[in-house]
Amino acid sequence: MRSTTKLGKIAYYEMLPEYSVDIDVDIDWPVAEQRVLRFGYFGREENAAVRLFLCKVSGCVTNGQIFTSVSGEDHVAINARDVAGIQMLQRENIEVFLISNVNEPLSKGLLEKVAQLTGCGLQFGEQQNGFEMEQLMKEKKLCWDEVAFMGSESEDREILSQVGLNGVPCDSVVADLIAAKYMCQRPAGNGAVREFAEYILMLKKKSLLQVHQEHIDRDNF
Repeated sequence: MRSTTKLGKIAYYEMLPEYSVDIDVDIDWPVAEQRVLRFGYFGREENAAVRLFLCKVSGCVTNGQIFTSVSGEDHVAINARDVAGIQMLQRENIEVFLISNVNEPLSKGLLEKVAQLTGCGLQFGEQQNGFEMEQLMKEKKLCWDEVAFMGSESEDREILSQVGLNGVPCDSVVADLIAAKYMCQRPAGNGAVREFAEYILMLKKKSLLQVHQEHIDRDNF
């Protein structure tokens, strides 16, 4: 009680479960590890104000497989959870663009169909490098810190290293080549986009919570 008196006015704050884990026994350590893998280590995040999400089609939205019918038409499978994840971002006023380049194994027509089904814009370029993305951001009046990107191939390293927030599916080639800020537990085409979308929205919620806390009148607890 004496120490409490010296502290003056105090109040308790209940942390959200995704932000903390009580370590009481040995079995709590694996729980904490999984919590960090799932929700990230927030102390390392510098900017969560994502306004644009760029996502590669092959290796992220799809698992890279192409199915060809007897008539010669190409088909790809899209996970409904990933589509729902994209829609979650759009409802929070985060614009979503699917990106691809001329080396994409899918035809441009099929890529446009995927973009239409997901309700996204399609950015189709020659190499899909940082310079081409700079042009898109100038049009949107954005900076790199306001962009999140999900890629999977070694050719995506340049953009992954420049954006404010990046993520990769657990089975991506680039996963072993960069220090990804978020490594999905799910593979490409099987909920990885939804998982990363939830992570983006959780960081946004955390950022808004911090702003709210900064406006608390600490003289009126």
